[in-house]
Amino acid sequence: MRKAPTVHLRGSDSSLGYAIVERLLRSRANVIVPEDIHSTLLEQHSTELEFSECEFYSSNDIPLCPGHRLMLIGFGPFGDISDEQSGFEVDELEIILVVPGGLVPEFDAHSMDSIVEVYDLLPRTFDRTWQNQTISTWMNILQNGEQPCRVDDQQHWWVSDIDVADALVRILLSEQPFPARVKMSGRRAWGQEQSIEELVLLYQRTKAGQTGDFAIEHLTASPSPNFEVKTLVVNPNLPMGIEDNSRQRPDLSPIHDVLHSIDGDGWRPLVPIRTALMHTLAGYLKE
Repeated sequence: MRKAPTVHLRGSDSSLGYAIVERLLRSRANVIVPEDIHSTLLEQHSTELEFSECEFYSSNDIPLCPGHRLMLIGFGPFGDISDEQSGFEVDELEIILVVPGGLVPEFDAHSMDSIVEVYDLLPRTFDRTWQNQTISTWMNILQNGEQPCRVDDQQHWWVSDIDVADALVRILLSEQPFPARVKMSGRRAWGQEQSIEELVLLYQRTKAGQTGDFAIEHLTASPSPNFEVKTLVVNPNLPMGIEDNSRQRPDLSPIHDVLHSIDGDGWRPLVPIRTALMHTLAGYLKE
């Protein structure tokens, strides 16, 4: 049997970080998180750990070593200065930086083995690193009793943090290295009108559930918008290799290819966007 991989997580106290931890707990792996959140996560997931093959350690228990994988989630800080510097100096330590799309910090780019950019993430919990500014704006408008409206033709490629975490963990548990640059997003384009319609529907149903003041429209099943799944075949003559539209979809071929090479099942997000939006909305309403 192959030796269980050892994965160090920094930035695991974030929305995507929590999702990655939850996914790893269902796997056979050695997972190491910073000392300052280890006891909290241990308490939160005590039941899962009782029946899991996952071994859960703090950064004080197991240092960074050759052959380990270090995933940095967000923008840090990722521990004290000495720990961070020594981590980057370990030979054969694979370092993966995961950040919101388009926001790669220049000072870190050259020291990473892989940079993963996640576009249009729908987080389940509210934090400043992974909150989506567009969703935040619409939520503020709704909570002020007003109706958000479309301001441009920009499309979004929404994706649940559950699907992103699952894909990242599939690579972490494999012997396959991460590609040097990876972009992740959903495969379906959502226009602003479609996104706003879904968010308003879910918000109104949630508020009605809290007050018990239901109307017919709250109780009537609303069909999900119809979308065409975009092919992963790219056009090499266009920037980023993706067909031209009002906002180009990130090139998903690297993440699709590496996942396909691992288990034959490429990048196929499974969480419905209505469900992911509901999770995100619940996270905002808790704040």
